[in-house]
Amino acid sequence: MLYVNTALMQDKIIDLLTNFDDANLTFKYVDKQGIKLRFETNATDLEAAAKKVKAAIKAQSWGSVLYFQVGVE
Repeated sequence: MLYVNTALMQDKIIDLLTNFDDANLTFKYVDKQGIKLRFETNATDLEAAAKKVKAAIKAQSWGSVLYFQVGVE
């Protein structure tokens, strides 16, 4: 399970990750707890998947100025 903590652009992050296509890596939105968005993934290496998520968010025009955290649980 991966999570993204952010107060802004939550809808865009959900859309970005549910449509993510990189080396058969998929994410499914699970729920929201406060500012924490939780996602299921088919990744076996969760730390590597978290790094890809962070890079994908930062690559967006709105992501480079967004304060957020990505982690695993």
